[in-house]
Amino acid sequence: MLYNQLMTIDPDKLKGFIEGQGWSAFGVVSIQDVKTALGRHEKIFEKWLEQGYQADMNYLETMKNDRFHPENKLADVRSVIVLQAWYGSSGGGKRGIVARYARGRDYHKILKKKLTVLSDWLQEQDRGIRSYLSVDSGPTVDRVLAEVAGLGFFGNNSNLIDPSKGSYFFIASMLVNAQLPATEKKRMPTCGDCQNCRKACPMGAIVAPGTIDARRCIAYLTIENRGGIPVGLRSKIGNRLFGCDICQEVCPFNEGRAARQLIGFTELTSQNGVGDYLDLREILAIATDEEFERRYAGTPLMRTKRRGLIRNACVVAGNTMDSSIIPFLQEVIGREKDEMLWEHADWAIKEIENRAT
Repeated sequence: MLYNQLMTIDPDKLKGFIEGQGWSAFGVVSIQDVKTALGRHEKIFEKWLEQGYQADMNYLETMKNDRFHPENKLADVRSVIVLQAWYGSSGGGKRGIVARYARGRDYHKILKKKLTVLSDWLQEQDRGIRSYLSVDSGPTVDRVLAEVAGLGFFGNNSNLIDPSKGSYFFIASMLVNAQLPATEKKRMPTCGDCQNCRKACPMGAIVAPGTIDARRCIAYLTIENRGGIPVGLRSKIGNRLFGCDICQEVCPFNEGRAARQLIGFTELTSQNGVGDYLDLREILAIATDEEFERRYAGTPLMRTKRRGLIRNACVVAGNTMDSSIIPFLQEVIGREKDEMLWEHADWAIKEIENRAT
């Protein structure tokens, strides 16, 4: 059933329900406004793919049609609700740093449950409503939807930046087959002449404003990458064990934000997840996939799997001058049957020994 009329739902009532759930911000936009932006970004995305900047994330191209055509997921979509969930947390100065977004529980599951509750609430208001829910893992281009809905602007580092909060937030979206009252959009600034993120990236992964070459991005190399990390890039990873926040840490819009903002969903805090950093020795000592799952089930670290996390720990270990880690690296060589892990552990041992001389 196609809903052509404006819903009678009270916008203040919708706002109150969403804020009561713990979302830090939200926006509602018509599908027509979304389609205009999606058409523009589809062309940008195609050029990005042509450059090979997606590395081996072939699923991005496979999802291309659905990414930019929301009607493929909900044929009679009329409106989009886009929601923001703040996850900012304290920094982590020790080796084995975990990216801020991954320090709590798995946000996909937490936010999807919240979206489901919101969808059920909308159906209680009108039984004819249907929806499609997305939390980053599906084909929906959530950042584009959030930009159109007025939740931020695209920064030079390609992150969506909320000028009042910064960029440490998740985005969730809901396609709805009813025409909801649109929210008022705020006027957004730009990065202007600021080049902090491009200068700070040790890999030079920000090849142009808003354009990331994943092949040189620490976040890609330590999370999505399923192979070895190129030798020439290992020293530049430094102490980043899982993901990277460098381009966000130097952003003026994030200055002081992590300490001031409140997290609406306590499950996203580092206290309820893996924490700000991990002990390299403990990672290197994980001998089985079962042990890895016992430790990290329900957290974003499951994405890289045991093999990837041990690989990363070898690289970070090699960037230290701590010879006490060598026995743990030798244990990896003796225990594992994976040549990729042997090579990374051997490289780390040689790096530590060379730095000690």
